Amino acid sequence: MKTIVITGCSTGFGRVTAFHMAERGWRVLATVRQEAHQAELLAEAHGKGLAESLIPVPCDITRPEDVARLALAVADVGSRLDALVNNAGTAFAGPLELLPLDDVRAQLEINLFGHLAVTQALLPALKVARGTIVNVSSIGGRVAIPLHGPYHMSKLALEAMSEVLRLELAHFGVRVVIIAPDASPTAIWDTALRRAHANPALSNLGGYAPLAEAIERRAKHSAVSGFPPELFARTVWRIVNSPRPAAIYFVPGSSGLVVAARRLMPDWLWDVIVRRVLGW
Repeated sequence: MKTIVITGCSTGFGRVTAFHMAERGWRVLATVRQEAHQAELLAEAHGKGLAESLIPVPCDITRPEDVARLALAVADVGSRLDALVNNAGTAFAGPLELLPLDDVRAQLEINLFGHLAVTQALLPALKVARGTIVNVSSIGGRVAIPLHGPYHMSKLALEAMSEVLRLELAHFGVRVVIIAPDASPTAIWDTALRRAHANPALSNLGGYAPLAEAIERRAKHSAVSGFPPELFARTVWRIVNSPRPAAIYFVPGSSGLVVAARRLMPDWLWDVIVRRVLGW
């Protein structure tokens, strides 16, 4: 039985992927932050007959002691780890002019430093298996829009980290892959909106208010549209079973066209299009 660690399995991509992998015979260590989510995963795993395959592990990836316990949990099931999916993440939204620096730091702590901490802790087991690391970026790691500043910063940095790791770890037979999803009906932007509405620093947006309304409409649309999370899970399955995976996978594949257009388009033209779409 091959073993995979997937972080951020309370909801969304992580949860769907955890069950997808367990149903296909992998042992899955699925991290969650809250006891309630751990109980939910356990109950669902029992109901599907996957109690021995899907193991919820309490872990806040920003807490060193939790990451150390995750490494011990991996060691408890064997000396090798075949795959790691760094999926845990969140989003802080708001104008960079107004966002408290503590929020920006928290964004980077969760979406970047936490992933590096988990990777460092689990690399000995990944080296034994000559395994695969999948870092979950976003189309937002290549294309930026207003009011998503901290999120884009974290994903751009995560992609740089992934490129360096891919080169450094090739010598050890460990593959490093970026998966960059587009919009999907997951909870991340609902969380971002609730966080923004509760943030005293964003109670008076001033001239940013029209832009914030346009961004909120876009986020709510993304929460009920986009590609199904199962496509993400199938892509992870394909990556970890490939002896030579590509460096990056866009999900769905068509979203790569947006990235290509952004790369080829003059900056001034891209700015005009984005501002026109957002009415800004």
